[in-house]
Amino acid sequence: MSNVRFESVSKQYGNSFAVKELNLEIADGEFLVLVGPSGCGKTTSLRMLAGLEDISQGNLYIDEQRMNDVPARERDIAMVFQSYALYPHMTVFENMAFSLQLQKVPKAEIHQRIHSAAQQLDIESLLDRRPRQLSGGQRQRVAVGRAIVRNPSVFLMDEPLSNLDAKLRVQARTELSKLHRQLGTTFVYVTHDQVEAMTLGSRIAVMNQGILQQVGTPQTLYDEPRNTFVAGFMGSPAMNFLKARLVGEGDHLAIATDAFQLAIPTHLCATYAPYRDRPIIFGVRPESLHVPDYVPPGIVPLSVPATVSVIELMGNEIVLYLTTTDGQDLVARVDPRSRLQIGESVMMVMDMHRFYLFDADTGDRL
Repeated sequence: MSNVRFESVSKQYGNSFAVKELNLEIADGEFLVLVGPSGCGKTTSLRMLAGLEDISQGNLYIDEQRMNDVPARERDIAMVFQSYALYPHMTVFENMAFSLQLQKVPKAEIHQRIHSAAQQLDIESLLDRRPRQLSGGQRQRVAVGRAIVRNPSVFLMDEPLSNLDAKLRVQARTELSKLHRQLGTTFVYVTHDQVEAMTLGSRIAVMNQGILQQVGTPQTLYDEPRNTFVAGFMGSPAMNFLKARLVGEGDHLAIATDAFQLAIPTHLCATYAPYRDRPIIFGVRPESLHVPDYVPPGIVPLSVPATVSVIELMGNEIVLYLTTTDGQDLVARVDPRSRLQIGESVMMVMDMHRFYLFDADTGDRL
Protein backbone atom coordinates (compact mmCIF):
# COMPACT_ATOMS: atom_id res chain seq x y z
CA MET A 1 0.00 0.00 0.00
CA SER A 2 1.17 3.51 -0.79
CA ASN A 3 0.22 7.15 -0.60
CA VAL A 4 0.32 9.37 -3.70
CA ARG A 5 1.00 13.10 -3.98
CA PHE A 6 0.66 15.44 -6.95
CA GLU A 7 2.64 18.62 -6.28
CA SER A 8 1.75 21.43 -8.75
CA VAL A 9 1.72 18.85 -11.57
CA SER A 10 0.95 20.13 -15.07
CA LYS A 11 0.75 18.54 -18.51
CA GLN A 12 1.18 20.93 -21.40
CA TYR A 13 0.70 20.38 -25.14
CA GLY A 14 2.03 23.40 -27.01
CA ASN A 15 0.34 26.44 -25.50
CA SER A 16 -2.54 24.55 -23.90
CA PHE A 17 -2.73 22.68 -20.61
CA ALA A 18 -4.41 19.29 -20.29
CA VAL A 19 -3.74 19.46 -16.54
CA LYS A 20 -2.73 22.65 -14.76
CA GLU A 21 -1.02 22.81 -11.36
CA LEU A 22 -2.71 19.76 -9.85
CA ASN A 23 -2.18 19.56 -6.09
CA LEU A 24 -3.69 16.40 -4.66
CA GLU A 25 -2.83 13.96 -1.87
CA ILE A 26 -4.18 10.40 -1.90
CA ALA A 27 -3.90 8.57 1.41
CA ASP A 28 -2.58 5.04 1.86
CA GLY A 29 -5.46 2.60 1.26
CA GLU A 30 -7.87 5.27 0.02
CA PHE A 31 -10.36 4.86 -2.85
CA LEU A 32 -10.09 8.19 -4.67
CA VAL A 33 -12.20 8.91 -7.74
CA LEU A 34 -11.18 11.47 -10.36
CA VAL A 35 -14.37 12.68 -12.00
CA GLY A 36 -15.31 15.26 -14.60
CA PRO A 37 -16.53 15.67 -18.18
CA SER A 38 -14.61 14.44 -21.23
CA GLY A 39 -11.42 16.45 -21.73
CA CYS A 40 -11.19 17.66 -18.13
CA GLY A 41 -7.73 16.11 -17.55
CA LYS A 42 -8.66 13.16 -15.33
CA THR A 43 -7.26 10.42 -17.61
CA THR A 44 -4.12 12.47 -18.32
CA SER A 45 -3.57 12.76 -14.55
CA LEU A 46 -3.94 8.99 -14.20
CA ARG A 47 -1.55 8.35 -17.09
CA MET A 48 1.07 10.64 -15.51
CA LEU A 49 0.70 8.66 -12.30
CA ALA A 50 1.11 5.42 -14.27
CA GLY A 51 4.21 6.73 -16.05
CA LEU A 52 2.52 6.62 -19.47
CA GLU A 53 2.71 10.43 -19.87
CA ASP A 54 5.63 12.71 -19.10
CA ILE A 55 5.11 15.49 -16.55
CA SER A 56 5.61 18.98 -17.98
CA GLN A 57 5.91 20.75 -14.60
CA GLY A 58 5.72 19.84 -10.92
CA ASN A 59 6.49 16.66 -9.02
CA LEU A 60 4.74 13.34 -8.47
CA TYR A 61 5.46 11.22 -5.40
CA ILE A 62 4.54 7.65 -4.44
CA ASP A 63 5.44 6.87 -0.83
CA GLU A 64 7.40 10.14 -0.78
CA GLN A 65 9.65 8.92 -3.60
CA ARG A 66 9.76 11.29 -6.59
CA MET A 67 8.45 9.44 -9.64
CA ASN A 68 8.90 11.93 -12.48
CA ASP A 69 11.73 10.00 -14.11
CA VAL A 70 10.89 6.48 -12.89
CA PRO A 71 9.78 4.17 -15.76
CA ALA A 72 6.25 2.79 -15.62
CA ARG A 73 7.45 -0.81 -15.09
CA GLU A 74 9.27 0.23 -11.90
CA ARG A 75 6.39 2.07 -10.23
CA ASP A 76 4.67 -0.92 -8.54
CA ILE A 77 1.28 0.02 -9.95
CA ALA A 78 -1.32 -1.98 -11.87
CA MET A 79 -3.75 -0.43 -14.35
CA VAL A 80 -7.16 -1.58 -15.55
CA PHE A 81 -8.06 0.02 -18.88
CA GLN A 82 -11.44 0.88 -20.37
CA SER A 83 -10.80 -1.62 -23.20
CA TYR A 84 -9.57 -4.33 -20.73
CA ALA A 85 -6.59 -4.95 -23.13
CA LEU A 86 -6.67 -8.75 -22.84
CA TYR A 87 -4.51 -10.83 -25.17
CA PRO A 88 -7.03 -12.60 -27.47
CA HIS A 89 -4.82 -15.63 -28.19
CA MET A 90 -4.25 -16.38 -24.49
CA THR A 91 -6.53 -18.11 -21.99
CA VAL A 92 -7.75 -16.25 -18.91
CA PHE A 93 -5.09 -18.05 -16.86
CA GLU A 94 -2.36 -17.07 -19.33
CA ASN A 95 -3.54 -13.45 -19.40
CA MET A 96 -3.39 -13.27 -15.61
CA ALA A 97 -0.02 -15.06 -15.47
CA PHE A 98 1.75 -13.04 -18.18
CA SER A 99 3.09 -10.16 -16.08
CA LEU A 100 4.14 -12.53 -13.30
CA GLN A 101 6.08 -14.66 -15.78
CA LEU A 102 7.92 -11.55 -17.00
CA GLN A 103 8.86 -10.87 -13.36
CA LYS A 104 10.13 -14.50 -13.13
CA VAL A 105 7.79 -15.32 -10.25
CA PRO A 106 7.99 -19.06 -9.40
CA LYS A 107 5.32 -21.22 -11.06
CA ALA A 108 3.85 -22.43 -7.78
CA GLU A 109 3.36 -18.85 -6.59
CA ILE A 110 1.82 -17.84 -9.94
CA HIS A 111 -0.76 -20.64 -9.60
CA GLN A 112 -1.49 -19.66 -6.00
CA ARG A 113 -1.96 -15.97 -6.81
CA ILE A 114 -4.15 -16.63 -9.85
CA HIS A 115 -6.43 -19.12 -8.11
CA SER A 116 -6.75 -16.82 -5.09
CA ALA A 117 -7.70 -13.85 -7.30
CA ALA A 118 -10.03 -15.99 -9.42
CA GLN A 119 -11.81 -17.16 -6.28
CA GLN A 120 -12.24 -13.58 -5.07
CA LEU A 121 -13.73 -12.56 -8.42
CA ASP A 122 -15.73 -15.76 -9.01
CA ILE A 123 -13.97 -16.56 -12.30
CA GLU A 124 -12.35 -19.89 -11.41
CA SER A 125 -14.52 -21.68 -13.99
CA LEU A 126 -13.29 -19.31 -16.73
CA LEU A 127 -9.53 -19.86 -16.43
CA ASP A 128 -9.33 -22.10 -19.52
CA ARG A 129 -11.41 -19.82 -21.76
CA ARG A 130 -10.20 -17.18 -24.18
CA PRO A 131 -11.45 -13.56 -24.11
CA ARG A 132 -13.77 -14.05 -27.12
CA GLN A 133 -15.65 -16.68 -25.11
CA LEU A 134 -16.40 -14.24 -22.27
CA SER A 135 -19.13 -11.69 -21.71
CA GLY A 136 -18.29 -8.04 -21.07
CA GLY A 137 -18.72 -8.46 -17.33
CA GLN A 138 -16.46 -11.52 -17.29
CA ARG A 139 -13.76 -9.71 -19.27
CA GLN A 140 -13.92 -6.87 -16.79
CA ARG A 141 -13.36 -9.29 -13.92
CA VAL A 142 -10.42 -10.88 -15.71
CA ALA A 143 -8.83 -7.47 -16.26
CA VAL A 144 -9.21 -6.69 -12.56
CA GLY A 145 -7.86 -10.14 -11.67
CA ARG A 146 -4.79 -9.58 -13.84
CA ALA A 147 -4.10 -6.45 -11.80
CA ILE A 148 -4.75 -8.13 -8.43
CA VAL A 149 -2.21 -10.93 -8.96
CA ARG A 150 0.60 -8.41 -9.21
CA ASN A 151 0.00 -7.29 -5.59
CA PRO A 152 0.64 -3.65 -6.56
CA SER A 153 0.89 -0.80 -4.09
CA VAL A 154 -1.56 1.29 -6.18
CA PHE A 155 -4.44 0.25 -8.46
CA LEU A 156 -5.25 2.62 -11.34
CA MET A 157 -8.58 2.22 -13.12
CA ASP A 158 -9.55 4.17 -16.23
CA GLU A 159 -13.35 3.92 -16.70
CA PRO A 160 -13.29 0.11 -16.39
CA LEU A 161 -17.10 -0.22 -16.28
CA SER A 162 -18.00 1.94 -19.27
CA ASN A 163 -18.43 -1.03 -21.64
CA LEU A 164 -20.94 -2.81 -19.39
CA ASP A 165 -24.72 -2.56 -19.54
CA ALA A 166 -26.60 -0.69 -16.79
CA LYS A 167 -27.40 -3.73 -14.62
CA LEU A 168 -23.85 -5.10 -14.80
CA ARG A 169 -22.42 -1.68 -13.93
CA VAL A 170 -24.36 -1.65 -10.67
CA GLN A 171 -23.18 -5.18 -9.85
CA ALA A 172 -19.58 -4.38 -10.79
CA ARG A 173 -19.57 -1.25 -8.60
CA THR A 174 -20.57 -3.37 -5.63
CA GLU A 175 -17.86 -5.90 -6.40
CA LEU A 176 -15.18 -3.22 -6.71
CA SER A 177 -16.17 -1.71 -3.35
CA LYS A 178 -15.94 -5.13 -1.70
CA LEU A 179 -12.61 -5.79 -3.41
CA HIS A 180 -11.16 -2.52 -2.12
CA ARG A 181 -12.19 -3.38 1.43
CA GLN A 182 -10.64 -6.86 1.13
CA LEU A 183 -7.34 -5.69 -0.35
CA GLY A 184 -6.92 -2.42 1.55
CA THR A 185 -4.83 -1.12 -1.35
CA THR A 186 -4.83 2.44 -2.70
CA PHE A 187 -7.29 2.78 -5.60
CA VAL A 188 -7.32 5.70 -8.03
CA TYR A 189 -10.34 5.49 -10.28
CA VAL A 190 -11.27 7.66 -13.28
CA THR A 191 -14.85 8.13 -14.50
CA HIS A 192 -17.13 10.70 -16.09
CA ASP A 193 -20.13 9.13 -14.33
CA GLN A 194 -20.97 11.02 -11.13
CA VAL A 195 -23.12 8.11 -9.89
CA GLU A 196 -20.06 5.84 -10.03
CA ALA A 197 -18.03 8.51 -8.27
CA MET A 198 -20.60 8.96 -5.48
CA THR A 199 -21.05 5.23 -4.85
CA LEU A 200 -17.40 4.12 -5.08
CA GLY A 201 -15.17 6.87 -3.77
CA SER A 202 -14.15 7.44 -0.17
CA ARG A 203 -13.18 10.84 -1.59
CA ILE A 204 -13.85 12.46 -4.95
CA ALA A 205 -11.70 14.95 -6.88
CA VAL A 206 -13.74 16.96 -9.37
CA MET A 207 -11.88 18.35 -12.39
CA ASN A 208 -12.86 20.74 -15.18
CA GLN A 209 -10.73 22.04 -18.05
CA GLY A 210 -7.58 20.65 -16.49
CA ILE A 211 -8.11 22.35 -13.13
CA LEU A 212 -9.01 20.65 -9.85
CA GLN A 213 -12.27 22.20 -8.64
CA GLN A 214 -12.85 20.51 -5.28
CA VAL A 215 -11.86 17.43 -3.26
CA GLY A 216 -13.97 15.86 -0.54
CA THR A 217 -16.20 13.01 0.53
CA PRO A 218 -19.21 12.32 -1.71
CA GLN A 219 -21.58 13.85 0.87
CA THR A 220 -19.42 16.96 1.32
CA LEU A 221 -19.34 17.64 -2.43
CA TYR A 222 -23.10 17.12 -2.63
CA ASP A 223 -24.00 19.25 0.39
CA GLU A 224 -21.28 21.90 0.22
CA PRO A 225 -20.22 22.45 -3.42
CA ARG A 226 -17.59 25.13 -3.90
CA ASN A 227 -18.98 26.49 -7.18
CA THR A 228 -21.70 26.04 -9.79
CA PHE A 229 -19.65 23.48 -11.72
CA VAL A 230 -19.34 21.09 -8.77
CA ALA A 231 -22.94 21.76 -7.72
CA GLY A 232 -24.23 20.99 -11.20
CA PHE A 233 -22.00 17.98 -11.80
CA MET A 234 -22.68 16.12 -8.56
CA GLY A 235 -26.24 14.84 -8.35
CA SER A 236 -28.77 13.39 -10.79
CA PRO A 237 -30.90 15.16 -11.89
CA ALA A 238 -28.56 18.12 -11.59
CA MET A 239 -29.08 21.10 -9.32
CA ASN A 240 -31.42 23.81 -10.63
CA PHE A 241 -29.81 27.20 -11.30
CA LEU A 242 -31.99 30.32 -11.58
CA LYS A 243 -30.94 33.88 -12.36
CA ALA A 244 -31.96 36.09 -9.44
CA ARG A 245 -31.12 39.09 -7.26
CA LEU A 246 -30.79 39.60 -3.52
CA VAL A 247 -33.25 42.28 -2.37
CA GLY A 248 -34.51 43.61 0.96
CA GLU A 249 -34.11 46.18 3.67
CA GLY A 250 -32.73 46.10 7.20
CA ASP A 251 -32.50 42.60 8.57
CA HIS A 252 -34.71 41.09 5.88
CA LEU A 253 -33.46 39.62 2.60
CA ALA A 254 -35.18 37.79 -0.23
CA ILE A 255 -34.25 35.99 -3.41
CA ALA A 256 -36.09 37.68 -6.25
CA THR A 257 -36.78 36.69 -9.86
CA ASP A 258 -39.38 38.01 -12.28
CA ALA A 259 -41.57 35.03 -11.31
CA PHE A 260 -41.34 34.88 -7.52
CA GLN A 261 -39.74 36.21 -4.35
CA LEU A 262 -38.51 33.93 -1.56
CA ALA A 263 -37.66 35.22 1.92
CA ILE A 264 -34.30 34.05 3.24
CA PRO A 265 -34.52 32.55 6.76
CA THR A 266 -33.68 35.22 9.33
CA HIS A 267 -30.62 33.43 10.75
CA LEU A 268 -28.95 33.51 7.30
CA CYS A 269 -29.61 37.15 6.41
CA ALA A 270 -26.43 38.47 8.04
CA THR A 271 -24.37 36.00 5.98
CA TYR A 272 -25.78 37.21 2.68
CA ALA A 273 -26.22 40.91 3.53
CA PRO A 274 -22.95 41.97 1.79
CA TYR A 275 -24.40 40.71 -1.52
CA ARG A 276 -27.62 42.75 -1.35
CA ASP A 277 -28.79 44.24 -4.67
CA ARG A 278 -26.36 42.10 -6.66
CA PRO A 279 -27.19 39.58 -9.38
CA ILE A 280 -26.77 36.03 -8.11
CA ILE A 281 -27.41 32.44 -9.16
CA PHE A 282 -29.99 30.71 -6.98
CA GLY A 283 -29.43 26.96 -6.68
CA VAL A 284 -31.88 24.35 -5.42
CA ARG A 285 -31.70 20.57 -5.74
CA PRO A 286 -34.63 18.69 -7.34
CA GLU A 287 -35.44 16.85 -4.10
CA SER A 288 -36.01 20.19 -2.33
CA LEU A 289 -39.06 20.90 -4.53
CA HIS A 290 -42.41 19.31 -3.63
CA VAL A 291 -45.93 19.25 -4.98
CA PRO A 292 -48.47 20.86 -2.57
CA ASP A 293 -50.25 17.59 -1.69
CA TYR A 294 -47.08 15.84 -0.50
CA VAL A 295 -44.99 18.33 1.45
CA PRO A 296 -42.78 16.60 4.06
CA PRO A 297 -42.74 17.83 7.66
CA GLY A 298 -39.92 19.88 9.13
CA ILE A 299 -39.14 22.11 6.14
CA VAL A 300 -39.34 25.87 5.58
CA PRO A 301 -41.97 25.92 2.78
CA LEU A 302 -42.28 28.75 0.25
CA SER A 303 -44.23 28.56 -3.01
CA VAL A 304 -42.99 28.97 -6.59
CA PRO A 305 -45.46 29.16 -9.51
CA ALA A 306 -44.59 26.89 -12.45
CA THR A 307 -46.06 24.91 -15.36
CA VAL A 308 -45.43 21.21 -15.93
CA SER A 309 -43.55 20.56 -19.20
CA VAL A 310 -42.51 16.89 -18.98
CA ILE A 311 -43.33 14.06 -16.56
CA GLU A 312 -40.99 11.08 -16.05
CA LEU A 313 -42.52 8.19 -14.11
CA MET A 314 -39.64 6.39 -12.36
CA GLY A 315 -41.64 4.03 -10.13
CA ASN A 316 -40.14 5.07 -6.80
CA GLU A 317 -40.43 8.76 -7.69
CA ILE A 318 -41.67 11.15 -10.34
CA VAL A 319 -39.32 13.61 -12.05
CA LEU A 320 -41.08 16.78 -13.12
CA TYR A 321 -39.69 19.25 -15.65
CA LEU A 322 -41.24 22.65 -15.06
CA THR A 323 -41.09 26.19 -16.41
CA THR A 324 -41.47 29.24 -14.19
CA THR A 325 -43.57 32.19 -15.34
CA ASP A 326 -40.39 34.09 -16.31
CA GLY A 327 -39.28 31.23 -18.58
CA GLN A 328 -36.65 29.57 -16.38
CA ASP A 329 -36.44 25.77 -16.11
CA LEU A 330 -36.86 23.70 -12.97
CA VAL A 331 -36.53 19.97 -12.30
CA ALA A 332 -38.20 18.37 -9.27
CA ARG A 333 -38.10 14.87 -7.76
CA VAL A 334 -41.50 14.39 -6.15
CA ASP A 335 -43.64 11.82 -4.40
CA PRO A 336 -44.73 8.96 -6.72
CA ARG A 337 -48.35 9.48 -5.62
CA SER A 338 -48.39 12.93 -7.23
CA ARG A 339 -51.01 13.36 -9.96
CA LEU A 340 -50.16 16.16 -12.37
CA GLN A 341 -50.69 16.62 -16.09
CA ILE A 342 -48.46 18.16 -18.75
CA GLY A 343 -49.41 21.82 -19.14
CA GLU A 344 -50.86 22.04 -15.63
CA SER A 345 -50.01 25.06 -13.47
CA VAL A 346 -48.82 24.23 -9.97
CA MET A 347 -47.49 26.09 -6.94
CA MET A 348 -44.36 24.07 -6.20
CA VAL A 349 -43.23 24.13 -2.56
CA MET A 350 -39.54 24.86 -2.08
CA ASP A 351 -37.62 23.93 1.08
CA MET A 352 -35.76 27.06 2.15
CA HIS A 353 -33.72 25.00 4.60
CA ARG A 354 -31.75 23.77 1.57
CA PHE A 355 -30.74 26.31 -1.04
CA TYR A 356 -27.50 27.70 -2.47
CA LEU A 357 -26.41 31.12 -3.65
CA PHE A 358 -23.56 31.63 -6.12
CA ASP A 359 -21.77 34.67 -7.51
CA ALA A 360 -23.24 35.44 -10.94
CA ASP A 361 -19.83 36.34 -12.40
CA THR A 362 -17.42 33.77 -10.93
CA GLY A 363 -19.81 30.92 -10.11
CA ASP A 364 -18.28 30.65 -6.62
CA ARG A 365 -20.60 29.81 -3.76
CA LEU A 366 -21.42 32.76 -1.55
